[in-house]
Amino acid sequence: MKVTIKDVAREAKVSIATASMAINNKKGVNAGTKDNVLKAAKKLSYVPNYSARSLVTRDSKSIGLLVPEIVNPYYSAIVDIMTKLAEQKGYTLLLGISNSKSQNEKEYVETFIARRVLGVIVVPMLCEHPNVDHLELLRQEKIPMVFCTETYEDCLEPCVMCDFIKGEYAMTRYLLEKKLEKICFVSVKLDVNFANLRLQGFLKAMQEAGLPVRDEDLFFTEEPKFQGAYEITDQVLKRKPQAIVCINDMMTLGIMKRLDECHVKIPEDISVAGFDDMMFAELAQKPITTIRQPLWDICGQTMTLLDQEIKDGRPKMPALEQEIIYVKPELVIRNTTI
Repeated sequence: MKVTIKDVAREAKVSIATASMAINNKKGVNAGTKDNVLKAAKKLSYVPNYSARSLVTRDSKSIGLLVPEIVNPYYSAIVDIMTKLAEQKGYTLLLGISNSKSQNEKEYVETFIARRVLGVIVVPMLCEHPNVDHLELLRQEKIPMVFCTETYEDCLEPCVMCDFIKGEYAMTRYLLEKKLEKICFVSVKLDVNFANLRLQGFLKAMQEAGLPVRDEDLFFTEEPKFQGAYEITDQVLKRKPQAIVCINDMMTLGIMKRLDECHVKIPEDISVAGFDDMMFAELAQKPITTIRQPLWDICGQTMTLLDQEIKDGRPKMPALEQEIIYVKPELVIRNTTI
């Protein structure tokens, strides 16, 4: 049975009005009473009735979009595409930037509910085993939710994402066909799905070719960003690789900068490859060989799924297994590989 404000008031031994004022951070409640009410609410796992709170300000044509950040060109591209797609379907897009912090994401979820969004698209946070209990608020309010580019563990809502295994497998196979057999792989220490799947694709291709992959050929930075890859390049060079595969284009740029400083010629001395095919990959001084994530297709299918659930008037019934739609990546050959 759902816990109500009456239950909280009873537990805190205050009136319903006082309990409501304390929970909604209204003036007129002393600090001790407010603390008592909040402790009671936490003890009972009370979830505010956002629907009742926001009937007056119902935003009937809005949808929410949660992203980890927008400084990263990958996420800013998703925001740009989703904004255009939402407009095409007649929705106003409300943006929540979590900075990969669960508390931030929770607050945006609460804001979305208060604004009465019709649905939410979730681009998962970039952190290990995040606390996503707040997504239960959307389920309780029967607000449709679709994951885009990634998913969270144990969530059963539908997801649209690139086939990361197939993409990294295709890149590694291409390098092997060029007789580049000594390959180093540069990833991130975080135990995150997208990095793990790309590593699986790399290992699959190497194993099929009968080539050993030693731990010393796998490198892991603190974050999947330019600086970490730049700083780890000297260690990679000690392995004397013929090729370096990175899990994204930004890391590839970091490695390329350091290789240039070390007077290592790309691709004559070492081939370098990325993943994602961000705009800068083509515009770089030496255009990057990479795997293209078809973001328009991924975002388009995500928006279509959410739109259909909204039009059906309810989220899909919970599935026994998560429905994941894999979008095929594309190998893009440019100037950083032979």
